[in-house]
Amino acid sequence: MVGAKSSSISKQKTKIDKTATREEKQQMENKEMQGTLSTHEDKEKEVQGEMEGGESSSMISKRQIRKLCQELRATLDYLSLDIEPAAPLREPTEDGTGEGTIHAILEQFEDLRGRISRLRRKLLPFKERYEEELARRDTYEGLDEEEKARKKMDKEEKLFDSYRQGTEFSSRRVTFTQQTTLSPMHFTHCTPGLPLPYNAETEGVSVQVYSFKITEIRCDLRWPLQVYGVVAARDNSDRKRNIIFDRPRHDCQKLTSDDPFLRLTGPSRAIMALSPVDFEVQLKLKGATECEDRSLMNRRKHYIGSTSDTLTFENCLCTAELRVERLSGSVQATFVSVRVVRGGPWPFEYGGRIACSSPPHEVVCVDPKGIAEVVDNSSCFQVVLLDSRDCVCGKMPVGKYGFLDLSRRFVSVQLRKENSRQFKDSLKVFFQAYSKSGGIAAQADVKIRPKTCNISQHTCDLGGSKVEITVAWSAIVRTDLC
Repeated sequence: MVGAKSSSISKQKTKIDKTATREEKQQMENKEMQGTLSTHEDKEKEVQGEMEGGESSSMISKRQIRKLCQELRATLDYLSLDIEPAAPLREPTEDGTGEGTIHAILEQFEDLRGRISRLRRKLLPFKERYEEELARRDTYEGLDEEEKARKKMDKEEKLFDSYRQGTEFSSRRVTFTQQTTLSPMHFTHCTPGLPLPYNAETEGVSVQVYSFKITEIRCDLRWPLQVYGVVAARDNSDRKRNIIFDRPRHDCQKLTSDDPFLRLTGPSRAIMALSPVDFEVQLKLKGATECEDRSLMNRRKHYIGSTSDTLTFENCLCTAELRVERLSGSVQATFVSVRVVRGGPWPFEYGGRIACSSPPHEVVCVDPKGIAEVVDNSSCFQVVLLDSRDCVCGKMPVGKYGFLDLSRRFVSVQLRKENSRQFKDSLKVFFQAYSKSGGIAAQADVKIRPKTCNISQHTCDLGGSKVEITVAWSAIVRTDLC
């Protein structure tokens, strides 16, 4: 009896030991996996710190590249496991007993894939720069200038296609040409004075886009150029294209040496610059027939940003400049309408121009008599909302009741505190009415105080006429996963 009892106790103890061993083993495996994820996370933070610290990825050494490759191979080897059932296969029970561990592992794999995807995005610039460096080393001996340019443009298109594939791979739910659907009025409906939703960003960093121009043409190109295509930005809000310029072939724009600027219509919302932004340029030249069209530029810039920047895009055919400015602590402003109120003379008989700037670039000048005067210095930092010189027959496009049809409606506005409860007037809107000779017959401006939500209306007197402005305000959306 005692022997049987002792044997029973021994079996129970062995069973408990095995259970404990399995639990310990599982805990060790979980810790090991968590440790791996933690290591990846720490290394990711280190890379992020290096990038934010200003280390140029173009100056990375061969030793660092070798180290990166070793880490990649080690990670792949570590993940290459032949997993087999540890027990006979059986149907899952109705209550799902025994599936908790598998679900936890699957969740960790999903999280790991997300981390690897983000890591891949950080490695893509190195790959692209390497391919660009190889392209520069290609020799074109014995080729005439035209053939040399053709081969270089073919190489440029392949490099851009490589970037396209990488973008689609790292953002699987987004196609490359898919346009952003995030509204610049996402939080306009919110109640002033109450906390904004969790995904609202009022202290974020955005990029203001001012102009894009062709500064130089080479090879066999001659002015004027008939240009069509796309210029766009891609940020981490939704990884979709935020269109800055977009023209089809049948509506191409004529560029001349005197006027080499593209007529920008965007962006359609704020370009978030809390993380790097990709600017993409795909432009073509219209020929006599579609078969005779040729590529002008297929380039992409990885913008990390400083306060004020001119991004240069260059290839064998031309050089282009994109003028931008980085704004910290900004909100979105959408010009819902601009109209000339009835009752006064029509100020835009010979056309006109409407533009804005934020923040107002003003300087204080002191004359010889010691009198201080505030002078506006924002001519290079203006977002052009409408210019009749870019319109058909040089006329201001106008609808019913004096509403003007703006070519560009969105602008980022920097928030500047006047006190703990109010913002400064940091948006300045400019109006110019042209004369018959093409000069300026009348001009005026109005300063506007920004908001984080809601709508505001403002008026301005221009040559005896009253102009009414309606602006919709909204905080920036951090992500489209609302």
